[in-house]
Amino acid sequence: MPSLFTFNVPNSPLRELPGVSVPRARVRVAGEKLDYEGPVLITHWGLSGPAVLKLSAWGARRLHELNYRSIALVSWLPDFTEDTLRSHLQEHRGPHGRKLVVSNPLLGLPQRLWRTLAEQAGIGPETRWNELPAKLQNRLIEALLRTALPVSGKTTYKEEFVTCGGISLAEINMQTMESRLVPGLHFAGEVLDIDGITGGFNFQAAWTTGFLAGRAMSQVAAPVTLAGV
Repeated sequence: MPSLFTFNVPNSPLRELPGVSVPRARVRVAGEKLDYEGPVLITHWGLSGPAVLKLSAWGARRLHELNYRSIALVSWLPDFTEDTLRSHLQEHRGPHGRKLVVSNPLLGLPQRLWRTLAEQAGIGPETRWNELPAKLQNRLIEALLRTALPVSGKTTYKEEFVTCGGISLAEINMQTMESRLVPGLHFAGEVLDIDGITGGFNFQAAWTTGFLAGRAMSQVAAPVTLAGV
């Protein structure tokens, strides 16, 4: 099954922000023990970036079981809780009360992302910090800490980098890559149940297992077979 893929969010509330990135955010799959923190990139089809790709690697099997349909919850400010963020906003309101909320992004967030999240929270373009009601501030906090994105599928153009699953490593002699069940049959590459959270790991795994299998096969006289992807 696929691994290292992006999230397709056809009805994304962020669809007007392709190319906007956040250096560190936390992406979580609602209702699952799946989350990862790192750079996030908003695309015209949904979400990408290292945090999403690595999350898809750790959760490849579970996401496959869910038919790649879930709710992704994005915290754009992973260092904050609701309480600490509320306190920070309250402190900001004092000296910056006359500033427009949507025009003054906080905590290093990109201007376009901040404006979109503020608008989704119902904050008008003329609302100033000292006029912001508690209800709208709470909505803004929710958007900053738990933007909900309905994921419906994976990488739009089927450009998954690697696969997970395959021949169990328990059935393989890792010194020779020979099957413990079928003598003379060797495996290499992604046909094995081995994958990592970077493309480089998977390339290296394919080269290394191929080398081990080839060297082992060259040292025996009996007919051998190599199976690999």
